[in-house]
Amino acid sequence: MDKNLIRKTVLRQRRALSALEKSQAESVMLESLLNWEVFKNAGVIHIFISKPDEPDTRPIIEHCWSSGKKIAVPVVLPDTFDLFHSEIKSFDDLVSGMHGTQEPSPERRIKINPEIFDLVIVPGVAFDRQGGRLGHGKGYYDRFLEGTRAFRLALAFDCQLLETVPTEIHDVPMNAILSESGIVETNA
Repeated sequence: MDKNLIRKTVLRQRRALSALEKSQAESVMLESLLNWEVFKNAGVIHIFISKPDEPDTRPIIEHCWSSGKKIAVPVVLPDTFDLFHSEIKSFDDLVSGMHGTQEPSPERRIKINPEIFDLVIVPGVAFDRQGGRLGHGKGYYDRFLEGTRAFRLALAFDCQLLETVPTEIHDVPMNAILSESGIVETNA
């Protein structure tokens, strides 16, 4: 299977979701997450700030803040393939970063060591039920995930779940996948 073809196909399907379909899926996903023991027990959570066509992470972040959990988000460092991890305490601290993502402004960044994360909620283009993940091809998350022992949860719509995705030796598998169909734990 060609990775670029999979990316194009899945991203087209994700963008084709209506606002109602997306909202209904996100509501179900949030309820599943809030009732999941791994999430309930996590004190420090790393999560991405979603783009418009991704599952909305803001309600998850808001719930975490209200329940006393510490939240970290990724910051893409210019001219590198590494992520900086910053605590976030308010959406007002966000500015537009590289690749169209929202991230804390430089003066609002609070460095957090990835070793303290209990749960990492991971974005991606496509996933399979064995824990395989196909990202956008830059390798930011694979390099980051190698340095943390946190539980790795993929966040995706059902249209992003495939029978199998092509993976390579350096690809870090997901421990579970959350979609509108619920949470599927993998053997990773």
